[in-house]
Amino acid sequence: MGITSTGKFRNGKREWIFQRISNLAIGFWGSIFIALLLLMSPENYAQWQAIFAPLWFKIYTSITLLVICLNSVLAGWQIGTDYVKKAAFNRPFMAVCLLLTAAYAGTGMTILWLV
Repeated sequence: MGITSTGKFRNGKREWIFQRISNLAIGFWGSIFIALLLLMSPENYAQWQAIFAPLWFKIYTSITLLVICLNSVLAGWQIGTDYVKKAAFNRPFMAVCLLLTAAYAGTGMTILWLV
């Protein structure tokens, strides 16, 4: 059961629905990626770059990466509220989750758009 910033209790239904929809989006991206791998069968770096070169795939990958990061923050929140009961541990745990997720998002976007 989550508590919003206003102090009202929530039952987690929206979070559950978000996780299911985001998991479908991640699975769909994975299916497209596997199909591209099978069709293009990259053998060197230039061919791997060709998979990620189209703008539509970069945008779709960026959106999927952000959805993965949001899903990660939500999972950290669920673990924190279920298993880390003391506020002295919960807040640093959530801060680490947020920092790691931001680092993963930044690294992923940098690799995707600049490399």
